[in-house]
Amino acid sequence: MPDITQLVPGEESEIITLIRETFDTHISQYYSAEGINTFYRIITPQAIRERLNSGSVIYLARTSGTPAGVIEVYNNSHIFLLFISNEAKGTGVGKILLGYVKDRLAQLGAERLTVNSSPNSVGFYQSQGFLPLAGEEEVHGIRSVKMQLLF
Repeated sequence: MPDITQLVPGEESEIITLIRETFDTHISQYYSAEGINTFYRIITPQAIRERLNSGSVIYLARTSGTPAGVIEVYNNSHIFLLFISNEAKGTGVGKILLGYVKDRLAQLGAERLTVNSSPNSVGFYQSQGFLPLAGEEEVHGIRSVKMQLLF
């Protein structure tokens, strides 16, 4: 069972490598150069700090002290990022992180949780109860499917 903690400003570097390695391995192949550059801009330390100061909360899962997964939730209603390290893929860390967030949001009285899923993650979100709200879209080279989970 991973240890889950809330990221605080100044700890951004702990998640950037995990996010970038996972993106490069599993997602970048589906994106144009514009999409890759857009994504890299949203995972800089400054961009992450700005989101933390503007309503985002980031939870980091560690196994044996090593970062295994990260989830960022904006405004208690939207998953902005969910990435699992290449080493932890298939171990249930994603389900555990998502379950942790769902429990916290339900306690806060949230009624729904949305995500703009990368096309290759739609199956994961569907297995966790999310439903697609629209077909695939592309904005600034970022491909996504808008999905929603009702509580």
